[in-house]
Amino acid sequence: MVMSQKDPKIAEENIAVREKASIIAREFDRTVNTFKRVLEFKEKYGKNLEEKFEDLKISLKENLEELEEVNQNIEVFDTNSEKIIIHLKQLEEDEKKYTDQYEKLLRGVGVEERNLEAENSDNSHSPSSNESDEYERELSKILMKRREEFLENLKSNFDKLDEKLASIGTLKKELDESRTEISQRKLQALDKKKEMEEKGKKLVKEVGRLESELETTIREEKTLIAEFSRIVSHVENSLELDETTDSVLFSALSIAESPENTPAD
Repeated sequence: MVMSQKDPKIAEENIAVREKASIIAREFDRTVNTFKRVLEFKEKYGKNLEEKFEDLKISLKENLEELEEVNQNIEVFDTNSEKIIIHLKQLEEDEKKYTDQYEKLLRGVGVEERNLEAENSDNSHSPSSNESDEYERELSKILMKRREEFLENLKSNFDKLDEKLASIGTLKKELDESRTEISQRKLQALDKKKEMEEKGKKLVKEVGRLESELETTIREEKTLIAEFSRIVSHVENSLELDETTDSVLFSALSIAESPENTPAD
């Protein structure tokens, strides 16, 4: 019996399919590595965006709390300024009242006038010469005493008015200084409020940008996972061999790897 020769076409197909398989294997390996690297990057990138997003939300919350505190301070400054204005107005009214009293005292208005001679007119008979001298001496004493009392009383009134006016002046100065300080602090608070509002706008804008970027990368990651899963499933299904092919393949592999078919070193 004569053995038939091996068809040359089979040898060509053998070589061709092996070369094609090697090319496809390399391409599949490159594709798998690319997908793995990109998906690993997407995973890390997504986590990084989420961390930044959480940090931004914390910063935005802190900024809003600080802005609320600044607004409360501004309201306090306004309230205190209004109280100072009312107090100053009252002090100015008191100052005018005491100044008017001061001017009246200077003009002699309000000074009690008494007719000393009328107080001593109960002596209806004409005094004698001795009685007249005694009367003049008594009258002189009375006048001196009255003058001392008058001057003491006048001085006391002036001292009281001086004290009140000085006190009002001191209070006005202190209130003016407080109002100036409050005004400066309010200006600083307004500057800080503007700064906080600008910062808040930037934070809100950045939050929106990160949200959009996170949505995009998640959408892209889902697309890549779905496509990679499809490719892997397709290859997995392609690797399922029927029983005949599986039997021939592994039987031949056993023979090919037997010692007699293994080249010696």
